[in-house]
Amino acid sequence: MAIDAQAQTDSLSLGKFGYEPDKEAKEAVGKIVRYTGLIPNFLVTSGTVPTVLAFIKGDKRYIAYNPDFIIRLKNKTNTDWAAVSVLAHEIAHHLSGHTLNGKKSSPGDELAADKFSGFILHQMGATLEEALAGLSSLNYKYDSLKYPPKSARLFAIETGWLEAKHLLNVKAYGTDSSMVQDTTPTVALIFKCRFDDDDNLYFVDAEDRIIWFDNYGKAILIGHKTESANSRYDWIYSYGDEIFGIDHKQRIWHETSPGIMGIIGRVEVLK
Repeated sequence: MAIDAQAQTDSLSLGKFGYEPDKEAKEAVGKIVRYTGLIPNFLVTSGTVPTVLAFIKGDKRYIAYNPDFIIRLKNKTNTDWAAVSVLAHEIAHHLSGHTLNGKKSSPGDELAADKFSGFILHQMGATLEEALAGLSSLNYKYDSLKYPPKSARLFAIETGWLEAKHLLNVKAYGTDSSMVQDTTPTVALIFKCRFDDDDNLYFVDAEDRIIWFDNYGKAILIGHKTESANSRYDWIYSYGDEIFGIDHKQRIWHETSPGIMGIIGRVEVLK
Protein backbone atom coordinates (compact mmCIF):
# COMPACT_ATOMS: atom_id res chain seq x y z
CA MET A 1 0.00 0.00 0.00
CA ALA A 2 1.64 3.21 -1.17
CA ILE A 3 4.92 1.42 -1.91
CA ASP A 4 6.96 1.36 -5.10
CA ALA A 5 6.72 -2.36 -5.82
CA GLN A 6 9.58 -2.39 -8.31
CA ALA A 7 11.99 -0.60 -6.02
CA GLN A 8 11.05 -2.78 -3.09
CA THR A 9 11.35 -5.98 -5.11
CA ASP A 10 14.82 -4.95 -6.26
CA SER A 11 15.94 -4.60 -2.63
CA LEU A 12 14.19 -7.68 -1.27
CA SER A 13 15.55 -11.15 -0.98
CA LEU A 14 13.71 -14.05 0.56
CA GLY A 15 16.62 -14.52 2.93
CA LYS A 16 15.64 -11.29 4.71
CA PHE A 17 12.38 -12.82 5.87
CA GLY A 18 13.51 -14.00 9.25
CA TYR A 19 10.63 -16.16 10.45
CA GLU A 20 7.44 -17.92 9.47
CA PRO A 21 4.47 -15.54 9.15
CA ASP A 22 2.09 -15.65 12.06
CA LYS A 23 -1.13 -17.60 11.93
CA GLU A 24 -3.29 -14.46 11.97
CA ALA A 25 -1.80 -12.99 8.79
CA LYS A 26 -2.20 -16.23 6.86
CA GLU A 27 -5.78 -16.60 8.04
CA ALA A 28 -6.61 -13.04 7.01
CA VAL A 29 -5.25 -13.54 3.49
CA GLY A 30 -7.07 -16.85 3.21
CA LYS A 31 -10.37 -15.26 4.25
CA ILE A 32 -9.98 -12.37 1.80
CA VAL A 33 -9.28 -14.63 -1.17
CA ARG A 34 -12.07 -17.01 -0.17
CA TYR A 35 -14.59 -14.20 -0.61
CA THR A 36 -13.46 -13.87 -4.24
CA GLY A 37 -14.29 -17.54 -4.91
CA LEU A 38 -10.64 -18.30 -5.70
CA ILE A 39 -8.12 -20.57 -4.00
CA PRO A 40 -5.31 -18.75 -2.14
CA ASN A 41 -2.00 -19.24 -3.94
CA PHE A 42 0.06 -16.49 -2.33
CA LEU A 43 3.01 -17.11 -0.06
CA VAL A 44 2.48 -14.91 2.99
CA THR A 45 5.65 -13.87 4.77
CA SER A 46 6.78 -11.28 7.28
CA GLY A 47 9.70 -9.18 6.14
CA THR A 48 11.67 -5.96 6.14
CA VAL A 49 9.11 -3.94 4.19
CA PRO A 50 7.70 -0.61 5.42
CA THR A 51 4.06 -1.76 5.38
CA VAL A 52 2.64 -4.48 3.11
CA LEU A 53 3.88 -5.40 -0.36
CA ALA A 54 2.69 -7.64 -3.19
CA PHE A 55 5.43 -8.86 -5.52
CA ILE A 56 6.49 -11.73 -7.73
CA LYS A 57 9.83 -13.49 -7.37
CA GLY A 58 10.56 -16.21 -9.87
CA ASP A 59 7.25 -17.86 -10.61
CA LYS A 60 5.76 -17.35 -7.15
CA ARG A 61 3.51 -14.61 -5.81
CA TYR A 62 4.21 -13.15 -2.37
CA ILE A 63 2.43 -10.96 0.15
CA ALA A 64 5.09 -9.57 2.48
CA TYR A 65 4.07 -7.63 5.55
CA ASN A 66 5.78 -5.77 8.35
CA PRO A 67 4.45 -7.19 11.65
CA ASP A 68 5.19 -3.97 13.54
CA PHE A 69 3.20 -1.95 11.01
CA ILE A 70 0.21 -4.29 11.32
CA ILE A 71 0.31 -4.02 15.12
CA ARG A 72 0.57 -0.21 15.00
CA LEU A 73 -2.30 -0.01 12.52
CA LYS A 74 -4.56 -2.22 14.65
CA ASN A 75 -3.72 -0.29 17.81
CA LYS A 76 -4.32 3.08 16.17
CA THR A 77 -7.69 2.15 14.67
CA ASN A 78 -8.88 -0.27 17.37
CA THR A 79 -10.10 -2.66 14.69
CA ASP A 80 -8.77 -5.69 12.83
CA TRP A 81 -10.45 -4.41 9.66
CA ALA A 82 -7.71 -1.82 9.09
CA ALA A 83 -5.09 -4.54 8.65
CA VAL A 84 -7.47 -6.61 6.52
CA SER A 85 -8.05 -3.65 4.18
CA VAL A 86 -4.29 -3.19 3.64
CA LEU A 87 -3.86 -6.89 2.87
CA ALA A 88 -6.87 -6.81 0.52
CA HIS A 89 -5.35 -3.88 -1.35
CA GLU A 90 -2.13 -5.81 -2.01
CA ILE A 91 -4.01 -8.97 -2.97
CA ALA A 92 -5.88 -6.88 -5.54
CA HIS A 93 -2.57 -5.97 -7.18
CA HIS A 94 -1.88 -9.67 -7.71
CA LEU A 95 -5.38 -10.53 -8.91
CA SER A 96 -5.41 -7.55 -11.30
CA GLY A 97 -2.02 -8.38 -12.81
CA HIS A 98 -0.38 -5.20 -11.52
CA THR A 99 2.64 -7.15 -10.26
CA LEU A 100 3.37 -8.80 -13.59
CA ASN A 101 6.40 -7.91 -15.70
CA GLY A 102 7.87 -5.58 -13.09
CA LYS A 103 5.17 -2.97 -13.58
CA LYS A 104 5.50 0.16 -11.51
CA SER A 105 2.61 1.43 -9.43
CA SER A 106 0.32 3.97 -11.09
CA PRO A 107 -2.60 6.07 -9.84
CA GLY A 108 -5.17 4.03 -11.76
CA ASP A 109 -3.81 0.72 -10.47
CA GLU A 110 -3.83 2.01 -6.89
CA LEU A 111 -7.43 3.20 -7.20
CA ALA A 112 -8.47 -0.16 -8.66
CA ALA A 113 -6.87 -1.95 -5.70
CA ASP A 114 -8.56 0.43 -3.27
CA LYS A 115 -11.94 -0.23 -4.85
CA PHE A 116 -11.38 -3.98 -4.56
CA SER A 117 -10.50 -3.53 -0.90
CA GLY A 118 -13.77 -1.72 -0.23
CA PHE A 119 -15.77 -4.32 -2.17
CA ILE A 120 -14.24 -7.31 -0.39
CA LEU A 121 -14.49 -5.78 3.07
CA HIS A 122 -18.22 -5.28 2.57
CA GLN A 123 -18.51 -8.91 1.48
CA MET A 124 -16.66 -9.92 4.64
CA GLY A 125 -19.02 -7.94 6.86
CA ALA A 126 -17.18 -4.66 7.50
CA THR A 127 -19.04 -1.39 7.85
CA LEU A 128 -18.06 1.49 5.56
CA GLU A 129 -16.27 3.16 8.47
CA GLU A 130 -14.32 -0.04 9.14
CA ALA A 131 -13.43 -0.38 5.44
CA LEU A 132 -12.02 3.17 5.44
CA ALA A 133 -10.24 2.89 8.80
CA GLY A 134 -6.86 1.68 7.51
CA LEU A 135 -6.21 4.38 4.95
CA SER A 136 -7.94 7.08 7.03
CA SER A 137 -5.53 6.50 9.92
CA LEU A 138 -2.32 6.80 7.91
CA ASN A 139 -0.24 9.95 7.74
CA TYR A 140 -0.43 9.73 4.00
CA LYS A 141 2.48 10.89 1.87
CA TYR A 142 2.68 9.91 -1.75
CA ASP A 143 4.69 10.26 -4.92
CA SER A 144 2.20 11.82 -7.29
CA LEU A 145 3.73 10.00 -10.26
CA LYS A 146 2.47 6.75 -8.78
CA TYR A 147 -0.14 7.33 -6.09
CA PRO A 148 -3.39 9.31 -6.18
CA PRO A 149 -4.53 11.82 -3.54
CA LYS A 150 -5.86 10.36 -0.31
CA SER A 151 -9.33 11.78 -1.00
CA ALA A 152 -9.52 9.89 -4.30
CA ARG A 153 -8.37 6.66 -2.67
CA LEU A 154 -10.94 6.92 0.11
CA PHE A 155 -13.63 7.58 -2.50
CA ALA A 156 -12.51 4.48 -4.43
CA ILE A 157 -12.80 2.33 -1.29
CA GLU A 158 -16.25 3.76 -0.62
CA THR A 159 -17.30 3.12 -4.23
CA GLY A 160 -16.25 -0.52 -3.97
CA TRP A 161 -18.06 -0.95 -0.65
CA LEU A 162 -21.27 0.64 -2.00
CA GLU A 163 -21.11 -1.48 -5.16
CA ALA A 164 -20.92 -4.65 -3.07
CA LYS A 165 -23.84 -3.44 -0.94
CA HIS A 166 -25.90 -2.72 -4.05
CA LEU A 167 -25.23 -6.18 -5.47
CA LEU A 168 -26.77 -7.94 -2.47
CA ASN A 169 -29.89 -9.82 -3.57
CA VAL A 170 -29.71 -8.32 -7.07
CA LYS A 171 -29.95 -10.74 -9.96
CA ALA A 172 -27.37 -10.45 -12.71
CA TYR A 173 -30.16 -10.53 -15.32
CA GLY A 174 -33.38 -8.76 -14.48
CA THR A 175 -35.05 -5.40 -14.20
CA ASP A 176 -32.70 -3.98 -11.58
CA SER A 177 -29.33 -2.53 -12.47
CA SER A 178 -26.47 -4.48 -10.94
CA MET A 179 -24.08 -1.55 -10.86
CA VAL A 180 -23.89 1.46 -8.60
CA GLN A 181 -25.22 4.46 -10.46
CA ASP A 182 -22.63 7.13 -11.19
CA THR A 183 -23.92 10.44 -9.89
CA THR A 184 -21.09 12.42 -11.49
CA PRO A 185 -22.62 15.02 -13.85
CA THR A 186 -22.08 14.21 -17.50
CA VAL A 187 -19.54 16.68 -18.84
CA ALA A 188 -17.72 16.68 -22.16
CA LEU A 189 -14.20 15.26 -22.03
CA ILE A 190 -11.61 17.63 -23.51
CA PHE A 191 -8.23 15.92 -23.08
CA LYS A 192 -6.94 12.36 -22.78
CA CYS A 193 -3.69 12.03 -20.80
CA ARG A 194 -1.32 9.10 -21.02
CA PHE A 195 1.80 8.69 -18.89
CA ASP A 196 4.85 6.57 -19.65
CA ASP A 197 4.83 3.12 -18.02
CA ASP A 198 1.16 3.50 -17.09
CA ASP A 199 -1.56 1.56 -18.90
CA ASN A 200 -4.31 3.75 -17.44
CA LEU A 201 -5.84 6.75 -19.17
CA TYR A 202 -6.74 9.99 -17.39
CA PHE A 203 -9.14 12.61 -18.73
CA VAL A 204 -9.77 16.32 -18.34
CA ASP A 205 -13.37 17.44 -18.70
CA ALA A 206 -14.95 20.79 -19.60
CA GLU A 207 -15.01 21.77 -15.93
CA ASP A 208 -11.23 21.30 -15.69
CA ARG A 209 -11.50 18.18 -13.55
CA ILE A 210 -8.92 15.41 -13.96
CA ILE A 211 -10.75 12.08 -13.86
CA TRP A 212 -9.92 8.40 -13.82
CA PHE A 213 -12.64 5.94 -14.87
CA ASP A 214 -12.84 2.46 -13.39
CA ASN A 215 -13.78 -0.58 -15.49
CA TYR A 216 -17.48 0.18 -15.02
CA GLY A 217 -17.15 3.80 -16.11
CA LYS A 218 -17.33 5.20 -12.58
CA ALA A 219 -15.56 8.57 -12.47
CA ILE A 220 -13.13 9.32 -9.67
CA LEU A 221 -11.77 12.86 -9.30
CA ILE A 222 -7.99 12.94 -8.86
CA GLY A 223 -6.97 16.51 -9.75
CA HIS A 224 -7.64 19.70 -11.72
CA LYS A 225 -6.45 21.50 -14.83
CA THR A 226 -5.15 24.96 -13.92
CA GLU A 227 -3.62 27.94 -15.65
CA SER A 228 0.14 28.10 -16.03
CA ALA A 229 2.27 30.99 -14.84
CA ASN A 230 5.20 29.52 -16.78
CA SER A 231 5.42 30.55 -20.45
CA ARG A 232 6.78 27.10 -21.33
CA TYR A 233 3.39 25.52 -20.62
CA ASP A 234 -0.09 26.01 -22.00
CA TRP A 235 -1.69 24.61 -18.85
CA ILE A 236 -0.96 22.66 -15.70
CA TYR A 237 -1.99 19.12 -14.76
CA SER A 238 -2.42 19.77 -11.03
CA TYR A 239 -2.29 16.56 -9.07
CA GLY A 240 -1.73 16.49 -5.34
CA ASP A 241 1.38 18.34 -4.20
CA GLU A 242 3.08 18.30 -7.60
CA ILE A 243 2.25 19.81 -10.94
CA PHE A 244 2.93 18.68 -14.49
CA GLY A 245 3.28 21.16 -17.32
CA ILE A 246 1.62 20.66 -20.71
CA ASP A 247 3.44 22.42 -23.56
CA HIS A 248 2.09 23.54 -26.95
CA LYS A 249 3.02 20.16 -28.45
CA GLN A 250 0.80 18.43 -25.86
CA ARG A 251 3.78 16.89 -24.08
CA ILE A 252 3.60 16.33 -20.31
CA TRP A 253 6.65 17.62 -18.47
CA HIS A 254 7.76 16.87 -14.93
CA GLU A 255 10.11 19.17 -13.04
CA THR A 256 11.88 17.99 -9.90
CA SER A 257 13.11 20.22 -7.08
CA PRO A 258 16.68 20.42 -8.46
CA GLY A 259 15.17 21.78 -11.67
CA ILE A 260 15.59 18.62 -13.74
CA MET A 261 12.98 18.36 -16.48
CA GLY A 262 11.72 15.37 -18.38
CA ILE A 263 8.87 14.36 -20.65
CA ILE A 264 6.74 11.74 -18.89
CA GLY A 265 3.70 11.53 -21.14
CA ARG A 266 1.45 13.08 -23.75
CA VAL A 267 -1.97 14.67 -24.02
CA GLU A 268 -4.45 14.12 -26.83
CA VAL A 269 -7.11 16.69 -27.61
CA LEU A 270 -10.46 14.93 -27.93
CA LYS A 271 -12.68 15.99 -30.81
